[in-house]
Parts: sequence; structure tokens; C-alpha cells
Amino acid sequence: WEVEVAGSRWWSLGVAAESVERKRLVTLTPKTGVWSIRRDGDGFDAFTSPPSPLPTRHIPGRLGVYLSYESRTASFYDTDTKSHLYTFTGNKFTEKLYPI
Repeated sequence: WEVEVAGSRWWSLGVAAESVERKRLVTLTPKTGVWSIRRDGDGFDAFTSPPSPLPTRHIPGRLGVYLSYESRTASFYDTDTKSHLYTFTGNKFTEKLYPI
């Protein structure tokens, strides 16, 4: 799927496992069942532990999220430039996943 983020300086986007805790603050990492990236003002990174900085020479206005249960990946692309931003690999998707 694709998401329009142009004009927003603060966002996070990705997928979350059905079992992710929703009633309290959790760290957004694959370990907690969340595979996502974020823009935090001038920062742009993947939610890993520690966070993985992404290239900031061009902050995307529209992002593509591509999820593959078969290859166990969650990938993010800048759809404006058709360029790859980040892929979470080696995941064990054992339950339903939802967009966040």
C-alpha cells in the first residue's frame, strides 16, 4: 500500500502484529512486533534497536509499504523517486499484521 506523508514533519508508518500492546507505551521495534519507519522533525529512521538512520537528502512525500509473508520481509520505498529506503528481513510473521 501507499501512504501520503507530504507536509507532515512527524509520522511513523509500518505494520504491527495483532498481539502488540495497545494500552501502554511500547518501543516500536521488531522485537515488540512492530516494523516501521518514522520522520521526527529533521530525523528520518527505521525503528530498529538502535534506530537506523535513513538518507535525508530527500524526505519522501509518498511512501510505499510492501509486506511479504513468504520472504518474511517488510520493505519501505519512496514512491516519488521509486527508490528503496529500508527492508526488515528475517522476520517471523506468525500472526495477523495490521498497518500503523
